[in-house]
Amino acid sequence: MNETPPSVTSWKKPVLIFTGIVLSCCLLTAVGTVWWVKHNIYASPLHPVQLSQSEKTALDAKLAKLEYSEEVVAPEAPAKTDGDPRTISISSKEINAFLAQQGIGEQVKLEVTRNRIAANFLLPIDKDAPLFAGTTLRIRLALNALMNENGKLVVKVDDVSLGGIPLPNAWLGDIKGLDLITSNIGDDPALERFAAGIKEFRLENGQVHIVLNE
Repeated sequence: MNETPPSVTSWKKPVLIFTGIVLSCCLLTAVGTVWWVKHNIYASPLHPVQLSQSEKTALDAKLAKLEYSEEVVAPEAPAKTDGDPRTISISSKEINAFLAQQGIGEQVKLEVTRNRIAANFLLPIDKDAPLFAGTTLRIRLALNALMNENGKLVVKVDDVSLGGIPLPNAWLGDIKGLDLITSNIGDDPALERFAAGIKEFRLENGQVHIVLNE
C-alpha cells in the first residue's frame, strides 16, 4: 500500500488553508460589492419620519415663528409661547418629519451634529444619461453651518459622497467650500431677509438652535 510522503502532506495543508482563505475573501468581497451596488446604485426609498399629534402641534408652532421672521412687515407679532419667543430649537426628527409632510421623506433624510448637517438623499438618474442610466444613487451631502465672526450665517459645502466614497470637487462644479448663503443671497431676496432675521444659529447633536433678531 502506497503512503503519502510526509513532505507532500506538510505543504498540502497550508495550501488548502490559504486557498480557503482566498476563496472566502473573494466570496465576501462579491457579497459586499453586490450589497454596496444595491444599496447605493439601486437605492430603495428611505423611511419617512412620522410625528405624534402633540409633536406635530409643537413643530407647527416653531415653523410659524420662522415664517413670521421672513416677513418684511407684519400687522402684529405672533402669539406668545412658553420661554423666549425668539428662540427656536428643532430636532432632526422634526426636520425629517417636515420633509415627509412635503412629500420628500422617501428621498431625503437629515442628520445633525455639531456645526454640521448631513443630508442623505436619493438621486434618480435619467435613462438616457451616459453613466448610471436608469438607477437611483444614494448621495450624502455634508454642510458646515455656523455664525461667522461678523454675526452672519455661513453655510458651506463640506463634502459630497456616493456610498461613502468622496466625489472629486471638479466633478461637482467646485462647490466644496462654497458659501451657499453668500453665493445665492443676491439672487433671492427671500433668502436675504431670512438670513438677516437670524441672530444666532447653532447645530448640536440632533438639534438646531436658532435665535431670531428683533
